[in-house]
Amino acid sequence: MGIYSGRLLGLVVLAGCGSTLGPGEPNFGAQYQVSAEPPPAITGTALTVTLQYGGCNGGHDFQLITRTRDLSAEVWLRKLTADQPCDMLVIEPRSFQLPLSVTEAASIALLAPNGEFRIR
Repeated sequence: MGIYSGRLLGLVVLAGCGSTLGPGEPNFGAQYQVSAEPPPAITGTALTVTLQYGGCNGGHDFQLITRTRDLSAEVWLRKLTADQPCDMLVIEPRSFQLPLSVTEAASIALLAPNGEFRIR
């Protein structure tokens, strides 16, 4: 086996070690959880959730992602701030403005790394 064949085999083995998300599956970004107490809620046109994550400080950046189909909507958060090596547990309420297509949906689900929350 030539030198290039060995390198290609190594790349194939490494590629198999990771996990990939299929089409339409949410990418949650860095590690976090959504607290069940208080439960996520929609007030007016904003989603309010209590987030929990480890880090050196609070105020990490999150991006709201939405997907609507027929009369239902799914929303999730992608944590943009990378995981941090500190041992502090941050627990903070956050609010995210929802697009009109989500607020008008008959059913809304919040997808999270630790489960699914039916909001409506």
